[in-house]
Amino acid sequence: MQLVITQDDFRALSQSTQRELIELLGGKGALQAKARRYQKRISIRQPVDISEEQAKRLFHGLSDDHSRRLELFARKSGRVRMKEILALTGETDLSATTAFQREITRRLRRLLDDPDKRAQLIAWDIDATKWDDKKTTIVDGVYYVSERTAKSLMACRKPAKKDSKKK
Repeated sequence: MQLVITQDDFRALSQSTQRELIELLGGKGALQAKARRYQKRISIRQPVDISEEQAKRLFHGLSDDHSRRLELFARKSGRVRMKEILALTGETDLSATTAFQREITRRLRRLLDDPDKRAQLIAWDIDATKWDDKKTTIVDGVYYVSERTAKSLMACRKPAKKDSKKK
């Protein structure tokens, strides 16, 4: 008897089931090797790269506002000003960008199996931060994703809706 599990099927399994299968089929050494590769791949404060397939999964089920924000990163080659993100949905409060980033990070960490909670898709460019005159409140700044992630987001973003009215 042969059992074939595709990559998508494997990812659909619970983390504990994935670990058990890896231990059974590859031995405990395989699981430890995977953990070492994972730790080298994710760096704190650096946005991770995602593939087109991962970007599709990230978009799946997102609210329209969150999808439009991710599409903005795709259109702007990965670098978006805070004011642009807020203007996209008519928000004025910075907490809207915080909620967006929290949701995307939560989804990303599930997508990548990130038990250490180190992965982030979107980072803040500290050097591009603009403060008010008293240097107490951020007025504007730049969020960014990696170049590869921007390309992946561009490749799988939803096409713009066309006007369905014909004359």
